[in-house]
Amino acid sequence: MTIQELNTRQGWTLSQKIDHAVGTVEAFLSRTGKVPYVSFSGGKDSTVLLDIVRRFVDRDIKAVFCNTGNEYPEIVRFVRSTENVTIIRPGITVREVIGKYGFPLISKEQAHGIRQAKTTKSERLLSIRLHGTDAKRGYTSGKIADRWQYLIKQPFMVSEQCCDFLKKRPFAKYNKQTGEVPILGIMAGESDLRKQQYIRRGGCNSFQNNHIASYPISIWTDADIWAYLRKFKVPYCELYDKGHTRTGCMFCGFGAHIEKISRFELLYDLHPKAYNVFMNYQNNGYTYREALRTIGVQLPDETPRLFTSKDFELKK
Repeated sequence: MTIQELNTRQGWTLSQKIDHAVGTVEAFLSRTGKVPYVSFSGGKDSTVLLDIVRRFVDRDIKAVFCNTGNEYPEIVRFVRSTENVTIIRPGITVREVIGKYGFPLISKEQAHGIRQAKTTKSERLLSIRLHGTDAKRGYTSGKIADRWQYLIKQPFMVSEQCCDFLKKRPFAKYNKQTGEVPILGIMAGESDLRKQQYIRRGGCNSFQNNHIASYPISIWTDADIWAYLRKFKVPYCELYDKGHTRTGCMFCGFGAHIEKISRFELLYDLHPKAYNVFMNYQNNGYTYREALRTIGVQLPDETPRLFTSKDFELKK
């Protein structure tokens, strides 16, 4: 599998992609022989995936949703209105994750590098994170962008580990306890990392002993998702009609510094009490509000309000 092949597949028609997704799931089920489930976040991508699986493959396949305690109320309501969904939970709260491991800022990759640079005792790893150089290999990947290296010296921690503790570990525990295998609604086009993962897998299914999973809509685009929802008149979470383009964790700061319409502004409009709770979460005595200010995120209760979520209702 190459990037060129991925690009070609991403250019297929919606009908071709539906057929490909169905074939991917059928091949996955046939080869694994295990009980499957759809990893369901309540967002539009996993909503489309669940509909494909139940409409074209097996209407009785269940979904599994992880309620992290940090989901939008609209998402939780939508999930609870969906049939045959098992709900799991993490063994740690959002506040505890923030307090112990740090704030999710910039991106998963940058936060991972910053956390390592702040904590490592390895000169080699520190050189990689600061300069992109490895004494054994020369220049390498993994350097923290110059514009974010000042975060290494900040008194609070920056970390990508919230996703691990709040989502990955609960699902891993569920998989181990039940022996079931996941079907996930992840698209390769969402990031360079996911493109690389798709290429390394060699396609949409993984059958490695330590990683058995299916990614049937890997080659889909955001436009395909909306086209499918319209074509089959599939119900989706109301958040998308209130200005939200994403429905992930309410407190997540990954990518917040580059948004034209701040996710925190939308959160402040819809759920001001939750907003104020999250802004006061602390790490090493510093609040999330202070950490976000440090990376240049303007917060709605501190800046002139030019827009509200009602100004950006989507006409789907």
